[in-house]
Amino acid sequence: MTVHRSVRTLAGDGRTREAKHWSEWLRRVPAIRRQFHQWADNFDPFRSNEAASVAVLANAASRAGYLAHTEYVALKRHVTRGRPFRPGRCDLWIAHVASETSWAFEVKQHFAAAKIRETTFRARLDLARRDAQCVDRDEADRRVGCLITVPSERVVQTAELVAHFDELCKRADVAFRISGGVGSVWLAFAFVD
Repeated sequence: MTVHRSVRTLAGDGRTREAKHWSEWLRRVPAIRRQFHQWADNFDPFRSNEAASVAVLANAASRAGYLAHTEYVALKRHVTRGRPFRPGRCDLWIAHVASETSWAFEVKQHFAAAKIRETTFRARLDLARRDAQCVDRDEADRRVGCLITVPSERVVQTAELVAHFDELCKRADVAFRISGGVGSVWLAFAFVD
């Protein structure tokens, strides 16, 4: 497991390009959250909604030197097999120009109870992966489902809760816990291809 400031890798092989690139990208997130928190009357985008969370992720990617695009029009296949492509929207696209690598992400956000079940976690992550599977293969080198797990407002972030959420994320292809002064959030990723 790698640790850099407020970002901890929970799942994934640290030698893969995704783990290397995404660690570089995601280590920008805590500073952005703190800036929002200080500037906008204790506002944390991750506690707002999926669109706000994706905007922070795109901002972090840009700060790390990546190209990032949110909510863009893309060809998507209907979820049932054999259906033609149709215009749709992809939540997030990130590219590292120097390595000529790109990722198309479909993101789901879940405000979780302290005792979130493994079946609930897996179902939410699988939903994100299935949505990513609908994105045309030509959109990016890899299509990825992303589940952002945020403890609900009523939940106190205890050491037990952090350990439970960390353990759930270990079942993802790649996962990170992003901490900092405004509480932890978890990002779990599932690859399509």
